[in-house]
Amino acid sequence: MGKIISEYVQSCHECQSRKVSNLKTKAKIVAYPTPSEPFQVWQMDIFGPLVSSNNANTYVFTAVDAFSNFLFAVPLRNNDAISVSQAIFNFFCNFGVCSTVISDQGSEFIGKCTMEVCKMLNVEQEFTPSMMHHCLGRCERTHRTLAERLTPYVLDNKQWEEMLPGIVFSINSCVNSGSKYSAFEIVYGKRPNFPLSPSYIVDFKDIPKDVKTYVENLDARLNIIREHVKLNTLVAQRKMVETENKNAHELDLTVGDNVYLSREPVGQGRKFQHIYDGPFTVTCLPSAHLVILRDPTGKRNFRRPVHINRLKLAHIRVPLPAPYFNQQTDESENTSSKSDNSSSSVDRDTSENSKSISTNVTTESDALDTDVVSQHDTTNLNRPRRNIQKPVRYRDDNYIDPDKIVDSCENNQLKVKRILAKRKDGANFVYLIQKVGEPAQNAIWLPLSKLPPKAQTLLLSRPPPLIQ
Repeated sequence: MGKIISEYVQSCHECQSRKVSNLKTKAKIVAYPTPSEPFQVWQMDIFGPLVSSNNANTYVFTAVDAFSNFLFAVPLRNNDAISVSQAIFNFFCNFGVCSTVISDQGSEFIGKCTMEVCKMLNVEQEFTPSMMHHCLGRCERTHRTLAERLTPYVLDNKQWEEMLPGIVFSINSCVNSGSKYSAFEIVYGKRPNFPLSPSYIVDFKDIPKDVKTYVENLDARLNIIREHVKLNTLVAQRKMVETENKNAHELDLTVGDNVYLSREPVGQGRKFQHIYDGPFTVTCLPSAHLVILRDPTGKRNFRRPVHINRLKLAHIRVPLPAPYFNQQTDESENTSSKSDNSSSSVDRDTSENSKSISTNVTTESDALDTDVVSQHDTTNLNRPRRNIQKPVRYRDDNYIDPDKIVDSCENNQLKVKRILAKRKDGANFVYLIQKVGEPAQNAIWLPLSKLPPKAQTLLLSRPPPLIQ
């Protein structure tokens, strides 16, 4: 009984939708593969909203190169698809067309206008899962630095738009802790010049006589720098992966499991809103981090996979079938019948003993009879009984147990209202079937071979939840 109560409380939908677990799902991270050259793969995002500038700009379009961490930023008035598409087109005009663009699933990036621009320029778009900001780590880390350096100017009511080019230049000129080079040096092959930069003595003997020699020297210098960048980046990625995966708490999922999906409450009273939606059914696992879900109710359509870190296992409350109550009642009846039989045998033995004692010892017969009667009375008083009655529908003589007619009913006579659940029975599955005109408490378990064709078709289109 304790296990049944624990499972019943654990399967409460309201509690699972609102309570926060201290041990959240955290899959092991995998670093992005490093491109072979700069300006090949870019991560793009929108930073803002900010205080409106003189030109009414409130957002900043940012793009970070995946190889050199070179930053490109341009202010925008709006973050709609048209404004972002124009910014992407201007970006390609400055740095050339890349092979891949990585962004989140914001409406400005998944809109038709942006997708047509990328399609026209033969640029592949890749999207990170929703609400997983660490998957777009280069942009998010750059946004943190931008916010730190723009804060003093915004608080002093200065125009942040005028300071944005200088801040971008300072970020590109700083040495990255992972690659050990600045983004400017990785791209151009030399360090930027400043008014306070040390003056280098130029030896005219080392100056190349023609352009070909200069290009060859620059190419050799760039190759050396970029080889060092690749090695340093791999070492930094390996350290980061080892550090983050120490605190990983993986979630082992299989197709058919039921899960809850985390959400961000918004609006007034969001502290009293559910922080999980569901339950949903896992239909496919395309990778170790992505999961494709399906809503059993059909109210929600998942067009893209979700990240596994947003999921937690759901405990589904399955309606108890009728045989469960029959089993409990039968056990109680057997116990009461055994107690009745034992009490009757005790009474018989007591009466026989009293008769033998009265025939053998005549002088003490009255006293012994009195003791036997008193002992018998105290036994009845110390053992109270309770008559357990079956439910009304089981006391009906015309009632037929559904378990007894399962084998005799044919597939064409069985009318299925819905399929509640399924479970493993040896090498095959059995399904919890609710028949038409019967309550869910009278559901029965049937194998696949005993289901009618319509029920089998429904089973393939909408598989029921799997229970242990």
